[in-house]
Amino acid sequence: MAQTTVNVRMDATLKKQMERLCGELGMSISTAVTIFAKTAVREQRIPFELRLPTSKPPLSIEEMSVSDFDAKIQAGLAAIAAGRVRPAKDVFSAMQRKYGI
Repeated sequence: MAQTTVNVRMDATLKKQMERLCGELGMSISTAVTIFAKTAVREQRIPFELRLPTSKPPLSIEEMSVSDFDAKIQAGLAAIAAGRVRPAKDVFSAMQRKYGI
């Protein structure tokens, strides 16, 4: 089967994240895109659901009441005391995925 080249433009950070993910899965980005294309053609659809996020981003400090802010701080302190902590980069990545920010 003859091969052709496809160029895809994306944010540099997203590309690095995709390279890391594909590497962990034992494949290249090229292989992942080929899998996507084959699945889309076979199923005659985009092989995942496209929708707007239903989750709203957390309120900013300016949008919170004093009691809301105090409750968030207390919940955070309780989580730290209970050992429920994660590296900041993991938290920001999760927020980007969940809220698209």
